[in-house]
Amino acid sequence: MASPERTAPSITSPLVPDLAAVRAFILEMVAKGAIVALIDAILGLLTRMRDLNTDLVRQVAEKRRARPPSERGSALQAELPFAWTSPANDQGTAKPDEKTKKKKEKKKRGPGEGKKHLHGRGTFPAWMERTVTQVLVPPDERVCPCCGVEGKTLRFKHCEKLTVRPVQFIVERIEREIIACPGCHGWVRSVPRGDEVLDRGKLGDELLVQACVDHFDHAIPWDRMACVAREQGVPLSANTLARSVGRLIDLMDPIVAHITAKVLASEYVSFDATSFRVLDDKHPRGIRTGAMWSMAGDHRYALFFVAPSGHADHLKERLRGYKLSLAMCDGSPTNNVVEAEDGCGAIRGGCWAHARRKLIAALRGGDERAIPAIEIIGEVFHIDAESKRAGETAAERLVRRRRDSAPWMEKLRAWSEQQRGVVEPKSLLGQAIGYLRNQWVRLTRFLEFAPMDLTNNETERDLRRHVLNRKTWFFVGHDDNARRNADALTLLTTCHKMGIDPRAYLRDTLRRLLAGEKDLSVLLPESYAARVKAATATATATAAAA
Repeated sequence: MASPERTAPSITSPLVPDLAAVRAFILEMVAKGAIVALIDAILGLLTRMRDLNTDLVRQVAEKRRARPPSERGSALQAELPFAWTSPANDQGTAKPDEKTKKKKEKKKRGPGEGKKHLHGRGTFPAWMERTVTQVLVPPDERVCPCCGVEGKTLRFKHCEKLTVRPVQFIVERIEREIIACPGCHGWVRSVPRGDEVLDRGKLGDELLVQACVDHFDHAIPWDRMACVAREQGVPLSANTLARSVGRLIDLMDPIVAHITAKVLASEYVSFDATSFRVLDDKHPRGIRTGAMWSMAGDHRYALFFVAPSGHADHLKERLRGYKLSLAMCDGSPTNNVVEAEDGCGAIRGGCWAHARRKLIAALRGGDERAIPAIEIIGEVFHIDAESKRAGETAAERLVRRRRDSAPWMEKLRAWSEQQRGVVEPKSLLGQAIGYLRNQWVRLTRFLEFAPMDLTNNETERDLRRHVLNRKTWFFVGHDDNARRNADALTLLTTCHKMGIDPRAYLRDTLRRLLAGEKDLSVLLPESYAARVKAATATATATAAAA
C-alpha cells in the first residue's frame, strides 16, 4: 500500500533565505527526532532554489545573446531537429509535382536571351551613373610574335563594380547682387536675404538634410559626424549641427500635424511603445526614462510621440478626442484604454506573434507539448502569406481566412482546452496557454475584419529604428529634443511607408519652404510621392517611345 504523499514544510523563502531560521528549524527537528521530515524540508527548499536558479540562468543566457533567437519554423527545426516530424511551412509554396512540371517545361536559352532568374553576381540599375576605365594591353605585348604586326582592338571585356566617391565638404559662397544708377548714383537696389533654416546659420541646406537622415534614420551620432569632418580639416561643431537640424525639424511641424491627423483618422491603427532616456537636472540620478510611442495608420502613415512614461494615462491623454475603428496591439493592460467606452472605443485585435513567442519559449525550455500549437499557428501565417503572394484584396483575404484559417483556429482552441487540465499553470507552457485563452477574442478578430493584421510586427519594425538609434546616443538632452526625435521619425518612417527617398523628400520640401511656399498640400509626402510617380511614368513612356 502506497504511503500518503507528504508535504514538506516551508523553512524560509528560497529568494532571500534566512539562515538563522534554517538553523533554528534544523535544531528543532533534530531535538524532536523527526529526521525524515527534516530531510523532506531541506530537499524541498533546495528544489525550489534549483528551479529559481535554472530560470535565472536561462534569462541571463537569453539576455547575453548577440541577437534574439530566430522564431522561424525552419530555424526551430534546425535548433531542435528531433522535435518535429513534418517540415516547416516557411520554405516555399510550390508542390513537388509543380516543380517537376516546371523543370520539364524549361526551355533552352539562346546566346542573346537573358536569364529569367539571376544567380550570383547581379547587374546594377541602369539609372546609376557609370564611369569607364580602360585597361589597355601593354605596348611590348601589342605586336604579333608570328607576323610582327601590331594588333588591332577587337573589343573590350567588361565587368562592373560598385564604388563610391569620397564625401567632400565644400564651402558655398552666396553672392547677392547690388546695382545702382550710373547717372544719379542715388538709386540702389539689392537682392534681399532669403529665408534660412537658422537665421545667419553657417551650415548649408544639403548638409542639414544629409545629417538629419544620417542621425535619425541611420543612428549616426552628431559627434561622429563632426569627427569625420575634423578628419578632413573642416571645423564642424556637433552642437551647431544638432541645433541646426533641430530647427529644420521645427519647420516641418505643419506636416507632422497633418500626418498625426491622418494616423488617428485611419480605419486601421497599430501601436506599441518603448523607452528612452532624457537628461534631467531635477531628477535624483540626473536622468529619467520616458516612453516613445509609435502608431501606424492604414500601412501608409507613421506617428511617433513621446510621453513621460508608458502609463495608460499618457496614451489616453494623447488619444483624447479621437475615435479609433480597428486597433492592433499586444496584450498589455496599458493598451486597454483604446477599447474602453470612455476612451477611443476601438475594436482591438490580438498579436499572434506574441502568442507564438510564448509557445516557442516553452519549447526552448524543453516542453515539446507546445509543438502542435506552434504548427497550427504556422499554418495560419502560411495562409495569410499565400494571400499576399496572390495579390488579393482585403475582402478576398477575409474570404480566404474564413475558409482556410477558421478550421485551424478551432483546432487550436480544442488543443488549448485539452492541455488546460494537464499543463502546470505556472509553467512556461501553462503561461502561454493562459495568454491564448485570455486573448482569444482579440486574437480571432482577424476572422471578422478584413483590415486586421495577424501581428503587430509593422509597428515593432517601425520602433526598431528608434531602438537602434538609442544604442548609439544613449539619451536625449531635454524634452524638446525628445519631441524633435519623434517628429523626425514620423517624417522619415512615413517616407519609407510611401516608398519615397527621405533625403529627396526633405530636400524638395525644404527648398519649397524657404522659397515661401504656403500651400500645405504641396509639401505633404503623399503629394511628393504622386509627383515622383508621375515623373517616373513620363520618363518610362519617353524611353519606350525612343
